[in-house]
Amino acid sequence: MDFQYRDILLNNAQLGPYPLEKLRRVDRPTTEYKGEIARRSRSESGMVKALLSEAGKKMTQSGVMFYDRDPLCSALSSFQTYLSKFPLPEVAASTAPLPEDPRILARHIKSLGYFLGADMVGVCALPESAVFIEEEDCEYMFAVVLLNVKKAHITRQSYGREWIDDPCSFQAYQRCACQAQIMTSYLRRLGRRADLSIVGKYPTLMPQLVIESGLGEESRTGLALNPFAGASFKVSAVLTDLPLECDKPIDFGLQEYCSNCVICAEQCPTRAISFGEKEEHNGYMKWKHDGLRCATGVITNSVGNICQRCTKVCPWNRRDSSPECFADWDGDIKTLHDSVNRQAALRRENGFVEPEECREKWWFPLVRDGDVIIEAPEFNYEAHNRRTQKPDQTKPKN
Repeated sequence: MDFQYRDILLNNAQLGPYPLEKLRRVDRPTTEYKGEIARRSRSESGMVKALLSEAGKKMTQSGVMFYDRDPLCSALSSFQTYLSKFPLPEVAASTAPLPEDPRILARHIKSLGYFLGADMVGVCALPESAVFIEEEDCEYMFAVVLLNVKKAHITRQSYGREWIDDPCSFQAYQRCACQAQIMTSYLRRLGRRADLSIVGKYPTLMPQLVIESGLGEESRTGLALNPFAGASFKVSAVLTDLPLECDKPIDFGLQEYCSNCVICAEQCPTRAISFGEKEEHNGYMKWKHDGLRCATGVITNSVGNICQRCTKVCPWNRRDSSPECFADWDGDIKTLHDSVNRQAALRRENGFVEPEECREKWWFPLVRDGDVIIEAPEFNYEAHNRRTQKPDQTKPKN
């Protein structure tokens, strides 16, 4: 294969819109490991437990399915179901002639991910502990993680638990799914074993893959947090045996930052996020997160279809987060932290009300009631000790 015109596969040039290449790389994730991490079952998730609880049973008995309450979310989630069931081709009988260098192959696959529209791409060895225990046949060696940033201007228009928040997630999920489907199909056509991990077809725990692939660190919320996009993103993964050079985990000082910042815990409507120190959980140290309490709050939310308040208010979810904002970034972590601190101060000064919340809610509050769509309850700012004046007139609650 002629590499005369393929310098991009051989050099260290930045491949995507964000400067991942400038992040500090470490040999192990910043999450402190205490022992062996056991594989988990899907049934252990807070959402599964909540849907099996009395709250979930009441919703099912009323005939209102969780993702079918809001017509916009229903339209998006039904198409996501279609994408998750889209048939993949069989693995070709013969293997296409590819270079043997894992680094070249990794840069090729990452470039494909960016071509397909991903905002960030990382590669890691697939940890056995990241595969759900029900997936007995998932024996791939590598995971290509495709990260898509949610539309920030939309999240700024909502309190974080309104009718638009889940559609905003599903819009990103669909980009993730399309990219993973095409990449998996491509690899199979090259004669390489590959499968995908997307909403509706998850064989893997995604936060662990985000951390292992160098796209984030674990945060106080229990979510993986990215240095450029905060937690305002969604991911998919392509699992494969194609030999790829893996990315190392990153360290951008998040463990220390989250140790001192409790904004997400203060603002969590269900009090599911801990104010305290880390605790040991399944072989590693993490901030305690009550997944059942969180998920129950989600499915009983009367003014929206989900809650993403912690993602919304996290100061790492900041305004200067577009790729252009990092065009001249030299890799200095202090610069990132200074930007985040400014965002935290601004949020507190404005009582965690953003200007867009006061004037740019473009969606209609609609909900299914049996066979008809009716007007749904709106988020009540006063009930949450919030005022609807312009943010410069709003002061934080004492």
